[in-house]
Amino acid sequence: MNTFFIMYKAEIKKIISKKSVWIALAIGVAFVFLMGLTNLSSEGHISYVKNSRDVLAEIEGREMDETFFDEFQSEVMEELNHNADKYENLMAYDPGAAFMNGADAIGKKSLFDLIYNVVRDRSLVESVNGDDFYEKMREDIIRDGKELGVSDEELDVWLSEYDSIEKPMKYYYAGSYSNILDVWFFVGWVLFLNIAIALSGVFADEKIYKTDAIILSAKKGRSALCLAKIAAAVSVALLQGLSIIGSLFGVMFAFFGTEGSKGMIQNIIPSSPWNITIGQMVAISMLLTFITTIFWASTNMLLSHLTQSAVATMAIHAAILFVGLFNVPGEMGIIAKLWQLRPTMALYYGTFCNTYRYGAMNNVQASVLVYSLCMVIFAATLLVSYKKSQVESR
Repeated sequence: MNTFFIMYKAEIKKIISKKSVWIALAIGVAFVFLMGLTNLSSEGHISYVKNSRDVLAEIEGREMDETFFDEFQSEVMEELNHNADKYENLMAYDPGAAFMNGADAIGKKSLFDLIYNVVRDRSLVESVNGDDFYEKMREDIIRDGKELGVSDEELDVWLSEYDSIEKPMKYYYAGSYSNILDVWFFVGWVLFLNIAIALSGVFADEKIYKTDAIILSAKKGRSALCLAKIAAAVSVALLQGLSIIGSLFGVMFAFFGTEGSKGMIQNIIPSSPWNITIGQMVAISMLLTFITTIFWASTNMLLSHLTQSAVATMAIHAAILFVGLFNVPGEMGIIAKLWQLRPTMALYYGTFCNTYRYGAMNNVQASVLVYSLCMVIFAATLLVSYKKSQVESR
């Protein structure tokens, strides 16, 4: 065991000693941080965000029932009537836009956006009631499912999940989590690219620098070293993930606060049928991110060993990421279902919408199962292949 830890520390030192690893990580963290600031600038000035948070905090935890919608609509109409000269022209040709600006003026633009994302028509926001709101939300789930090509049986399960949610739902301002979701997809890309750069040479460098011959002569240079390499690579990948995700959460929590975790997920993803809170969604996303990170690191190490080339490993991963940009039509059945489990999709907020089901499992459960199995298979293949390649090299 002592020998393993010596090898483990040496492998970590070897990985983090490369300048390219730190440069890529610094760029990745800076990129995610700037994406967070971009979202902040789109929300308005810091003072506006703070004022909006204070206003919405007063209605946090309230049920979104008839009274809730009536009060919101009355407050906006009062603003429009009180400043009629300001909104006169806009009211003449686009009443919906005027209502949106009125909601913005009283610090409730986030609430307007939530309602608009459900009814999908600005002119309806000023007249929608509680029953209409939840019925529209249900219709959105059906529409999105049909567009994706979800079967009727799968859609029935998602609808029963949505119907199990207690209504009226309670409103929670969740500015941080809403903005985190907007950037989370980019976090996956940045993280995957960082892993490819950092770990592409874990096994390939032995061949490049001719150190494989030295390993052959070592008494414990095969399985123990292979395990040490795997453990070191996974540790570095997870630390990269924590650094990148930490920068995102840091900037969002600093400006938008941490409130909102108790609210239902529909507060930030209205078309989601999942019966979970925002806090539970974040926990699931974090778990899925770290499992995906280990899976991606395992794939990287296996390719590094098989290709014996760091450049080839990075090129293959870049190709995988590029191909992952494209969607497979739902009409392709099982192929579309399997394609939905690709790593880049796993870190997309659409994961929590009414995506495909796999028997009794939802897409998150299926992803965890598939990635976990692949990690075990890749690690076993790597151990066997690594030992075999050394024996054959004799």
